Amino acid sequence: MKTNIKIIIRQYLQNTISEEDLEHLKDWISNEDNQKHFREFIYSHYNNKAYDTKKAFKLFEDATFDKGDVIPFKSLRATIFKYAAVFVGLLALSYTIFYFNQNTATELPENQVTLEVEGSGVKVLNTSVTKDLTGKGGEVLAKQNKNTLDYQGLDSEDGEIVFNILRVPYGKTFQVLLPDQTQVFLNAGSSLRYPNKFQKGRNREVFLEGEGYFKVSKNKNSPFIVKSNGITTEVFGTEFNISSYADDSFTSVVLIEGSVGVTDNSEKRSNLKPNLMLKPNEMASKTMGSEISIEQVDIAEHVSWINGTLFFKNESFGSIVKKLQRHYNVVVTNNNKALEEKKFTGRFDIESVEQILKTFQKTNNFSYIITKNNIVINP
Repeated sequence: MKTNIKIIIRQYLQNTISEEDLEHLKDWISNEDNQKHFREFIYSHYNNKAYDTKKAFKLFEDATFDKGDVIPFKSLRATIFKYAAVFVGLLALSYTIFYFNQNTATELPENQVTLEVEGSGVKVLNTSVTKDLTGKGGEVLAKQNKNTLDYQGLDSEDGEIVFNILRVPYGKTFQVLLPDQTQVFLNAGSSLRYPNKFQKGRNREVFLEGEGYFKVSKNKNSPFIVKSNGITTEVFGTEFNISSYADDSFTSVVLIEGSVGVTDNSEKRSNLKPNLMLKPNEMASKTMGSEISIEQVDIAEHVSWINGTLFFKNESFGSIVKKLQRHYNVVVTNNNKALEEKKFTGRFDIESVEQILKTFQKTNNFSYIITKNNIVINP
């Protein structure tokens, strides 16, 4: 499934698709093989345990082919995911609410960092200001210092547990200091679901989609658990990086220091294996339908994004394109198929996306056209 098609489907569901891309999507999905890809995309993107792909596709098909225009955003998206996202158990249900209510959908501002607070709605975070975020009753929910949210000192034992969803769009990064002093760096295109406080003696659980770097505060009585697509990571206090983007075919955990246990949480397995323990400089990775594998890695390649650096080491152009899209908030259409699997190594700190493309041009023959935030690569 081509990356640009995934982006177009996402734009359709977000009601941001252009008329030209809508026509392209109609043509693409008229092919039976592509209908299968659409179903797989819905499955992998939302990590569902069970779903009715026929009903989901039928709704999509009716909306796009029987009418000339896109049907209202709320009704389409909410209805599609009523069938396409059926989660099992309370934990999975809470993760679903991360994105959708069963009958309604929360419309989110484009290209803005947002915080969704249970019972208090969605707040747009202006990353140039410092202020207290308050609830409907005037209570302080969190303290914002530009691109950081701080929950330390706000976890009253008497207050109720409220879940928060921090969403970071393409082109931006953000940090959050959790009530237990754990620090989380979120990469572009990522989201984190977490409570406003952790209960003593119980697991500290958060849910990640996208990429996050975790500096977990030590607490031997309360394991810190990160649930992501395919892998559950459990620690007591350490530093590690998790990459679990919906449009990637894999989830990876890279350990920087300390130790972590990783578990395959695939819905197809009735008996989970015991935790696999990682050592520093090791990466656990898993693709859909496969076992977790462990290998030695260069840490810098996986964590350089924290400092705004793009680091590629013998990486395919197709993989690099995804990172460019997230980092620069651009949409890349690659019409040069010979380029897709070519490997590149490089490090970029302050370069523009065009400067990076020009660097690649020095060793490969291709052309490109940039129109606003759209890039088309041709042979």
